[in-house]
Amino acid sequence: MGKEHTELSTMDYRFILMGYAIGIGNIWRFPYLVGKFGGGAFLVAYLVSLVLVACPMYFLELSWGNYTRKSTMDCIRIIHPRWIGIGWMTCFMLIMVLSYYNMLLAYSSVYLVNSFKDPLPWTSDAKSPNELPEGTSASENFWWNDILVRYDPDDVTNGNFSFLGPLQGHLAAALFVVWAIVFVSLYRGISASAKVSYVTVLLPVVLMLAMLFRAVGLEGAGDGLHFYLGKFDSSRLTDLEMWATACGQILFSLSPGMGTAITISSHSRRNEDIYTTNLFVTICNSSFSVVGGIAVFSILGYMANKSCTTPGLECKTVSELASTGGAGLAFVTLAEGVGLFGVTSNFFATMFFIMLLTLGLDSTFAWVETVVVYSEDYLEHIGRPQPRPLVVGVICMFFFLIGLPYCTRLGFPLLDIVDHYVSSYCLIIACFFETLMLRFDWGWERVLYSIKKATIDYPEFDGEGREISRYWKYTLMFTVGPLCFGMFMFLFVKDLKRSYESYPTGLQAYGWSLLGIAFMFIPYGFLTNMSKTPPTFEEEHDTPLLSSPMDVEPATKFLPQPEKENHVGYQPPVVVPFAQPLPREQPDERKIGSYANDDYTAPYVEQFPSPPPVAAFPTPPVQQLVPGYTIDEAACPLGAVKKENPLSTGMGGGVFLDD
Repeated sequence: MGKEHTELSTMDYRFILMGYAIGIGNIWRFPYLVGKFGGGAFLVAYLVSLVLVACPMYFLELSWGNYTRKSTMDCIRIIHPRWIGIGWMTCFMLIMVLSYYNMLLAYSSVYLVNSFKDPLPWTSDAKSPNELPEGTSASENFWWNDILVRYDPDDVTNGNFSFLGPLQGHLAAALFVVWAIVFVSLYRGISASAKVSYVTVLLPVVLMLAMLFRAVGLEGAGDGLHFYLGKFDSSRLTDLEMWATACGQILFSLSPGMGTAITISSHSRRNEDIYTTNLFVTICNSSFSVVGGIAVFSILGYMANKSCTTPGLECKTVSELASTGGAGLAFVTLAEGVGLFGVTSNFFATMFFIMLLTLGLDSTFAWVETVVVYSEDYLEHIGRPQPRPLVVGVICMFFFLIGLPYCTRLGFPLLDIVDHYVSSYCLIIACFFETLMLRFDWGWERVLYSIKKATIDYPEFDGEGREISRYWKYTLMFTVGPLCFGMFMFLFVKDLKRSYESYPTGLQAYGWSLLGIAFMFIPYGFLTNMSKTPPTFEEEHDTPLLSSPMDVEPATKFLPQPEKENHVGYQPPVVVPFAQPLPREQPDERKIGSYANDDYTAPYVEQFPSPPPVAAFPTPPVQQLVPGYTIDEAACPLGAVKKENPLSTGMGGGVFLDD
């Protein structure tokens, strides 16, 4: 098992999570989906999905990471080893995502370099209509033929292409630069990368606001905003595809199910209020999407107005301009839009592509940090720990090399296939299985306890810890799982009926193969670990999982580790109620926790001369931790939480966590 992770300050922790959540999809996918699915109707579906699915799932992962202090792999082993296949699947998903994600940042880097050229090379000022292929605009020609150097789409559809094609040097160089930035930002540790996230989170916000103020004042911006916020197609509310897409958008943005939120939260402070952090990050993420959409549709409205009032240009509506989503919206439509800003075109083009680059880097930092933690935990487990710079360097070089196929002429279709079949499916099914882990092995009572334990010292909770509403239980137990499974089935049936994006059979087979490999980890991990039991907490940590919130080390820490209960000759350890203190001349008041069994009860605060007598107990004690909760380590090695019966006295009865 990996060692417990170093702690981040609250501000560092939240900035890393914000950078992880707010990515390039907030700019080029969210606005497109709003335009495609009826404007305000999609916003309603998006917010409902946020409340019923994404926000509760994100909260659950933050609580797991903060409570166990472990990476995703080790956290799952603590819950129950039979779920380890979910961890392997998420690790496979991370590898595939990181193989192509930085390619999108490489595209942004190439555009950023070209933003310093005057005129901008993707505008009509750089190339006359006579120099362009028929039916192609200057921005489309620059993207498809100068950046991607793609095969003809008809040839790709018909399978008339020579495998991947030659490597494009400008893309490979840009990809190497991006991975070099990642290495420099991460090799010194997560504390250093947290400081980098201040820049990569705040800078896109500042640039977005600057573009927003510029865009809303453009002629025709009102038409774009009316399409974005003023349109409400109520008939879309019965469209199952819209609801599945809205749920997928917020899930892919916050990305619970990838394991990164758990790993990052293992670096949070023990007394971190992850409830507030969850609300803070989810609100900031969705707000950035909505505000970004205002800027994007203001530019689209201006472009529509410009196309219809300028002689020689084809008149286009906002709907037509917004019909291109994803990379096409960013690198074709919006790139063309900022090229119409006159003398400020170069300035705003530079701002726009710096914003895209920094938005993507934040997500990459979080994902790579997760892989680094997995690698360090494994190397420590086999007894061969390595310096962090070496681990980070090898990982960055590995991902650069496996990203080179995306730098070829077939690279973009390949990227699209992997993104659809691996990222979309695996993330949804991981969220579904995490709800099963909560229901069958973790228990809701432990979630409640973890929040109380972390916040018991907060003065606003009067020493009782934070109470959370039943909303979180009802959503995690009854809405998240069914909705994720339903969305998975919807996508699966849709892809069976119609090939994704009409790509050729070879690419479709590659996508389905990757999906099959990812899903095989789940039954394999379940079958090979089904008979194993969760490890006792003493095997995982230096201090008990449900350790006392007081500033006193529990007595069990000073004892040698007990043998396994199933070993021959096992004897229950003798437990000392508190460690031998240093001699004191005067009586002292010390917090010693509460230890109880049938014969003896030590009070919460005891006046005693020093040194105090040492007592021994024949059985492990029950520790009083949070008011109303105890842990009986003798009854349950994992440390199941027991809720006291308020009517009982003495040791108190109660029930174990819900099945």
